[in-house]
Amino acid sequence: MRVSLERAKERTKHAMAPASLTVEASYVMATVIIALAVLIRTAYGQCARTTGVMKLHWRVEQLRYLEEDQERSLDHGQVTRKSGKVEGYVQTAGWEKAITAGVHEPEEALRLITIFEPDD
Repeated sequence: MRVSLERAKERTKHAMAPASLTVEASYVMATVIIALAVLIRTAYGQCARTTGVMKLHWRVEQLRYLEEDQERSLDHGQVTRKSGKVEGYVQTAGWEKAITAGVHEPEEALRLITIFEPDD
């Protein structure tokens, strides 16, 4: 019994790591976790910016094809159609995006095409 007890102590003695190794590993783990948290936060921020710009573009395109002047609001911005222009912006704490587009007037294009038609 005594021999097996001594062998068990000997095995655990060799299996244990020095205390400084575990402290260093905890520093490495903390650094890795913080780096992952920063990376994930940056990815979510980029996703929010992209989504905001896509919503802005969608609203601008909607107002381009309407007949009357209107104004619509977004989460962090606004889109306005007046006097042949559609202007929109999205603005949050760290960034801003603006889009300006002309209105869609197919009748103007049709009038210009009739210039090139032969007279009968």
